[in-house]
Order: sequence, then C-alpha cells, then structure tokens
Amino acid sequence: MGNDSKRRKELGAFLKTCRLRLSPAEFGIQSSPHRRTSGLRREEVADLAGLSTIWYTWLEQGRDIRPSSQVLESLGKALRLNRHELLHLYTLAEHRPPYNFQADTQVEPSLQRMLDKLEPFPSIITGPRWDVLAWNQAACELVGDFNRMNTLERNSLWRMFVRPDYPDSLPEWPKVAKGLLAQFRSSYGRHIGDPWFEELVELLKKESDTFKDWWENHEVLSIPPGTKRIRHPVKGELEFNQLSMTLADHPDLKVTVYIPCIPLLDVQMSQV
Repeated sequence: MGNDSKRRKELGAFLKTCRLRLSPAEFGIQSSPHRRTSGLRREEVADLAGLSTIWYTWLEQGRDIRPSSQVLESLGKALRLNRHELLHLYTLAEHRPPYNFQADTQVEPSLQRMLDKLEPFPSIITGPRWDVLAWNQAACELVGDFNRMNTLERNSLWRMFVRPDYPDSLPEWPKVAKGLLAQFRSSYGRHIGDPWFEELVELLKKESDTFKDWWENHEVLSIPPGTKRIRHPVKGELEFNQLSMTLADHPDLKVTVYIPCIPLLDVQMSQV
C-alpha cells in the first residue's frame, strides 16, 4: 500500500472515529430503540457539513478524492473538532490550515514562563511566518504593546514595512529591514505555495512599495548574530546584542532575546 493510500485510509478512520463519538442528542436527533449506530450516521454528518452522503462515504472509505479546504472546514465544524483535531484533519488531507488558524496559535505555558523569567531582557517567540506569538513585558516596553496589536500588526515584516513610525525607531532601518526581508525570504523558500506565506507577501506588496521593490531582489540570509540599535521614545537610543535560537521540540518556533550591550541598560530597561 502506497503512502497516499495509507494517508487516505488514516483520514477515513479518523473521520469515522470522530463521527461515532458524537451523540445524536447533541444535534437534536432522536434515537429510536432500533438505531444501530452509537454515534452519528454518515448521512447525518454529510448533511451537517453540506455534502452528499455518497461523497462523504467515499471519503471515509479512503477513496482517491481530494477534499478542498472549504470541505475540511465544514467537516471540522460538523464533527466539532478542537484545534488539535482540526490540524490533524488538514494534515491527513495534505492541506495547510487557513492563515487565521495558524496566526492564532498559542505557545505552551512553559514557554511563556521561560520568557517571563528572562526579564528584564526583552524576549519574544515568533512562528514560521515571523508572527510574534509570545512575549514578555520587557519586549512590550521596548517595541510596543503586543497585547494591543491584532494578528497582522504582530507580524515582524508588517511592523517593519507598514507601520509608519517604525523607520524612526531604528537608526539603521534600511540595513535592518533588508536583513529581515532576506531572512524571511529564506523561510519563504521552504513554504512556496503555502497560503499563509503567499497571503502575507501579497499584502505587503500592496501596502509597501519598498517591500515590493526589495522583494524582487531575491536576497536570502540566515539569522546573523549581532547588535541592534533602537531609538526608544523615553530612554533614547539603546543598543542590544540580538540572540535568536530555534527550539528542539518546536522547530518552527524561534526565540529572540535582546541583551543590553552596556550593563547600565539593564537598569534603564527595568525602569521603562
């Protein structure tokens, strides 16, 4: 049995398991004494998801059919899948979840505690699309309150190229912006065709002429160690060693810590 066939069989078995665990009463379906199915029937799931019974049956049977993202979303709602189950469904069907699904990802509480323990050093965790997923208070004091930002505003590329006040906060903005774009380009190369990345790139092209022009240069760069200068509205110009590292248990996540170059800055940042 080939890998594709195994994946389809696994998808069908997963759908069946999720279907049978649901109680008909939860959906207002009255069970007769002669009902043989403990959970929902195939035709009931198909009706809830807006699909034909035959098509859904083929899907459970592992036949060679390709459900769209819209169909998977409908099935997820019909089967009342949680986030982990929905991600598993998309993976088995060889689809990426929609951008909003990924963007809302929360890091584990233990990682948030780690960031909090890194105070007073500003520290963040970013995902594969360079969305800031977690942060400590020192990071908010340094670059802005992430708690007040929406999903798009927490994206590192969006803040760098679209936020109007960002160039003024970085004395070496052209150098830093080009470096960030080159690093992002390396990530993009591993996700070409991925809706998460394509959507972001198109939004940035539309909102920033600079991004659009530089994007055509195809520059790539790994994450270099070094210093970063930031012009703070209260404390003036600050300089940090920027350290970035990936997590062994979460290779798509990156931890970035800003360590003041001058010991005095430790005191300054704790008083911001």
